[in-house]
Amino acid sequence: MSHISTRHPLLTTVAWCLTVVLSGTAVLSLSARAVAQNLASKVPLPLTAQAVSATPTDTQTTTPAHAGEMLAHTCAACHGTQGRLGDESFMPLAGMPTEQFVNTMLAFREGKRPATLMGHVARGFSDDELRAMGVYFAGIAPQKDQP
Repeated sequence: MSHISTRHPLLTTVAWCLTVVLSGTAVLSLSARAVAQNLASKVPLPLTAQAVSATPTDTQTTTPAHAGEMLAHTCAACHGTQGRLGDESFMPLAGMPTEQFVNTMLAFREGKRPATLMGHVARGFSDDELRAMGVYFAGIAPQKDQP
């Protein structure tokens, strides 16, 4: 390891930063999911506030509206707080239509859209959770300079 760190300090720093960010994202994702599942089991919602799965299932589950916000925080490391980071590397999520978000995440999950990380991320969420996140991001106003 000392050979790598003395020859390529930038590479070592980038690798360390990536490890920290991905570890933090994984912890946030698991924590948010646990909290959302706990809330979903305790808080009944009116029919209009229930999330609808992107694919029909026999056992439709409900997700509180605020669960989408909690789950969406797992995207902040790469896409910015409230999905407002938009640059050449990461697409902004703020203001993205719900169906576009859900379909994109399903494409990542199913391997129909190439990615190094997003396929793993998308497989960590149920259809209902993806829908809840999509509703949340659709409700966030994009930055003024965001396309």
